[in-house]
Amino acid sequence: MWCKKLLASSERTSYHHQIFVKLYHFNTKFSIPFRCFKADSNYLFGIKKVKNSRMTEADKGREIYKRLMDIKRNNANSLIKISTKNVNQSSKKLKVVSTEKTLYGDAVSKYCRNCSNNLNKFSNKKISRSNSYPDFPSKKLKALGVNFSVTFKNSLFKSICASKVQYQTSFASFATYNADALKSNNKSINVPENVELSEENLQNSNKPGNVQNSNNLEVPEVNKAVFLKVPKNVLHNYYTIISNEFGDKSLTVAPQYKKVKGLKKGNSLWSCSYNIKWPISMSFSHVAATKQEASTKAALAVLMWLISNKKIDNRGFPVTYDEEKIKSTTKNIPLLTLDKHIEYKFEEMKNIFEQKLKAYVGDNEINNYSYSDFVNVNKEWPEYRQATLSAYSDLNSFIIRDRVKLPISEFRQEILEKLRNNRAIILKGEPGCGKSTRVPQYILEQWASNGIHSEPCRVIVTQPRRIAAVSLADRVATERNEPVGRVIGYQVRFDSKFSYSTGRVMYCTSGILLRHLQSDSKLSDCTHVILDEAHERDVNVDLLMNLLKKALTLNDNLKVIIMSATIDTKLFQNYFDNAPVLKIPGFTYPVKEYFIEENSPHFSKTLKSCTSDSPSVVCEEVAELIERINEKKPEGAILCFLPGWEEISKIRKLLQNNTSMSVICLHSRINISDQKKVFSHPPPGIRKVILSTNIAETSVTVNDVVYVIDTGIHKEQFYDSNKGMYCLGNHWISQSSMRQRKGRAGRVQPGESYHLYPYSIYEKFQKFSVPEILRTCLTKIVLDSKVVSSNMNAVEFLSKLPTPPDLNATERAVMELKELELLDENENLTPLGRVLSEFQLDPKLSKAMVNALIYKCVTPIVDIVTIFSAESELFSKGLTDKNTVKKTKEKYSQHSDHLALMRLFEVWLSHYEKGHFRTSKQFAESHGLMDSKFQTIEKLRKVHFQYLQKGVHRVLPISDDFSDNDGLVLGVLLSGVGTILQHRNWDIIKGRLKKTKCFLTAENSQKATITSESVNFKKSHLPSDYFLYLNETLSNVRRTVLIRETSIISPLTVLLFRNKPLLIEELPKQNGEGNMESDQVFLKLSDTKIKFICKRSQAMLIKDCKEALQSMMKYYIHQMTTEGRKNEEVDRSWEELLCNFNDILIKQNYD
Repeated sequence: MWCKKLLASSERTSYHHQIFVKLYHFNTKFSIPFRCFKADSNYLFGIKKVKNSRMTEADKGREIYKRLMDIKRNNANSLIKISTKNVNQSSKKLKVVSTEKTLYGDAVSKYCRNCSNNLNKFSNKKISRSNSYPDFPSKKLKALGVNFSVTFKNSLFKSICASKVQYQTSFASFATYNADALKSNNKSINVPENVELSEENLQNSNKPGNVQNSNNLEVPEVNKAVFLKVPKNVLHNYYTIISNEFGDKSLTVAPQYKKVKGLKKGNSLWSCSYNIKWPISMSFSHVAATKQEASTKAALAVLMWLISNKKIDNRGFPVTYDEEKIKSTTKNIPLLTLDKHIEYKFEEMKNIFEQKLKAYVGDNEINNYSYSDFVNVNKEWPEYRQATLSAYSDLNSFIIRDRVKLPISEFRQEILEKLRNNRAIILKGEPGCGKSTRVPQYILEQWASNGIHSEPCRVIVTQPRRIAAVSLADRVATERNEPVGRVIGYQVRFDSKFSYSTGRVMYCTSGILLRHLQSDSKLSDCTHVILDEAHERDVNVDLLMNLLKKALTLNDNLKVIIMSATIDTKLFQNYFDNAPVLKIPGFTYPVKEYFIEENSPHFSKTLKSCTSDSPSVVCEEVAELIERINEKKPEGAILCFLPGWEEISKIRKLLQNNTSMSVICLHSRINISDQKKVFSHPPPGIRKVILSTNIAETSVTVNDVVYVIDTGIHKEQFYDSNKGMYCLGNHWISQSSMRQRKGRAGRVQPGESYHLYPYSIYEKFQKFSVPEILRTCLTKIVLDSKVVSSNMNAVEFLSKLPTPPDLNATERAVMELKELELLDENENLTPLGRVLSEFQLDPKLSKAMVNALIYKCVTPIVDIVTIFSAESELFSKGLTDKNTVKKTKEKYSQHSDHLALMRLFEVWLSHYEKGHFRTSKQFAESHGLMDSKFQTIEKLRKVHFQYLQKGVHRVLPISDDFSDNDGLVLGVLLSGVGTILQHRNWDIIKGRLKKTKCFLTAENSQKATITSESVNFKKSHLPSDYFLYLNETLSNVRRTVLIRETSIISPLTVLLFRNKPLLIEELPKQNGEGNMESDQVFLKLSDTKIKFICKRSQAMLIKDCKEALQSMMKYYIHQMTTEGRKNEEVDRSWEELLCNFNDILIKQNYD
């Protein structure tokens, strides 16, 4: 059983040959390395012949023992000793073991144990010799596994050692590199021409500068599958990561090939070398018959060297930092130091509070308050005025004239009959049946036919979007040959065309009606309410249904009609006490449906996308379909539904060279005047192509659309109550939405609908869209519900909705309202909560406005809140040219998007308020801003000032004494929103530390990215590591939190204005010797990871001053919302304290 593999290498001296030999014994898994003369090697090669002979086992043992002893006698320098005790001649299985522990004894044993499988695998391989040297051709080397290595000194073999690459003996692989060698300054490795195979050289083989042969390398078990299969890929990926991490492209590696002469004449081999520069400069080479084999073994050699030095983990990723470095980096806590001036100002603040204000500040809690103590500042609802009899003298003017017969015309009497006999009805009418325009007119006609002495009629028709309310009112008025506003009008935010005396039908957004219900729960001035497009199930629709159901019990004259094309009739019927359902048939013209075939070659990428977890649009294939329809189909506009602006802009770019099409984009962030372009008619011979989001699904009806392209995907936000943020991603639409999209075609002629997904995918769609109440933040909803339900428990109130939201989402909203001090511990409205419920704003922004009153910086806070609550795009190229947007903002602030937009608006406003409308428009256009959007913000700004003027008692004036202090303005904004973005220069990626210039984390330790239009986009040199932000969205596609607008704030601003208590903690002890410095402590924000190291005295001072500021805020909020008492002495002392505080924060300004 001897000699499953014999390996030999030779070295020629001036008089004789010396050979290094490793003898393996298969069963015992031991190897015997020793030195012998060339002539004695014949004995070794003869051992295999002995093994294969027909001798008995005993004779074989004696013969092998004899040969070993002969070699022993001739080689006094053998590395191991062989004695009779090592050989059991009587055993059938010869055992050879080492009796003397040599320099490499342990390593040899360990090495052989790991290689036992290789020995077994190649047990039958034949070893041959040529002339006086062992002949191991490259193919046989491969067959022998990874255990062969040889170094030759003589010139005959120098051709093999191309580029001074020397093959080490297998002993070199036994030694591991010293970790200290990694710290060597040796950056270049010169391989010596000759390597003497002495014991001293073997001991030095672990030093940098030697070149390892991959044949000697052991593959760890954890890496075997990957490293042996694709070592080149692993190595190249490894150094690509290294190159990216250190920002040095020269660190990447590439194989270098060279042909070398083989052992036989005319036989050539390939030499492959890898020259690495990290962690130190080294070279690794291998010679083989093919390029692939040489590069594979050379790459494996590099990987094994990296493993031996712990520079690569078992997944193939770099280990660039040791455990101590990782610990010191990740646990690094910043130092906070106050200079003498700031420390003095803090002491002044503390003294003023304790000596002049503390006596007036107590527990200001009053539980007995009523809603009548507060002013209703909502003036958007038109007051009903009884018209004179002459206004109704011509009742024929209310009779509808059906110039165009629509499917709903046949159901006129049936609708009126059901409405006469029921308090609520559900009308399910397919798109194009005429329900939105005709049903209000049928009701008006029925009222007029009863005569002028009947009860007054007012019909309210709600729409989910402003553009729908405006366009429907305009269309109905046009059908009646009368101006908008006289009988048929609309009411949307900041825009109204409705006559208080003669108006009978008012189209409005659902939010307008919801706000009116908060002050008039009976809807005493309405006779009919029509909830149109109820299938969209936005929050306002669900809340309206709840409140309308209650109003039906309070107002006997009220009737409710629920209308939609794809409504879940069973759900709504049950909710309104088994209300009758009336179905109106479909389209005026038939629409053909087309789905992608499962194996369609034209949509192969789209089909692949359909099977992924997150569906996406293949824009190239969509553009090709549009062009094919344009070329082959008759006239008619094409409407293509896409998820978002990214896809819209990409497809528009793909179609821009086609002059036979007029491409129009439709997106909610586009100006209304641009949105109206979809209703225009193109010149003859030009086809209109509309690229739209789901805004065209229900809100906009374009009559000349004949062809619909439905990608089946839309962008949808879901509020994650666990993370406390919105998540944005691509999702499949519902079956009801698909039918809505299909219904956009066929208005003027037979249409066609192309669905870019197989029918099998469509069958998996949800039947109806997910209600918004299940995917939105409930904070404002819960606050409003407290008003309309008289402090009913939030979970109980929301459980009465058609689709109750998740319990966790409701509880999180209640918790946030308690943190904002808008609800007390018993979940009842506080006085401040009662006031802020009247503000039609996010409660966090509302509180920032109230705090601005206290800190006397009202105007900038109101401007910032107004700009960012409008949720509209201010820049005309905000979707297409974000770099220009960034540069424009940088002219007004280097470190704050909020201040930059505020200053842009204020410059525009200074011209607008003086009546210089042309100048203000020129300013807007010169800065890429939309003048119409600024006009909307100016109107909204007035409403927000009214909230402060009429919503709270005038304890403090609306003052701007400290508005020039940017640090104070941003701090007050932070006191309301409380959201902080933290910067650091490291990240943990897939379990490893990575140094980075700009890594950001949001509130829940989520990785965050500042988008490219921000002034702080990709900034590496920052004056502070903290950012303030208002809005965040978790992108499922990019797997990061996206933040559009940020402002850099100082550490002091974070500590003083964040609505969390400050904690002082002792520093940890070092080796039982006490604190690092007895005078230093941790100063941290409770329930956050934000903390600093600072002097104990300064930490106490900051903590005391923050408590003083919070006490004063509670005092003034109590006075403004409950008592309304004004104390001039307190006001003077507060002014004095604010002056000192202002001096502190001015030092923290970065602009």
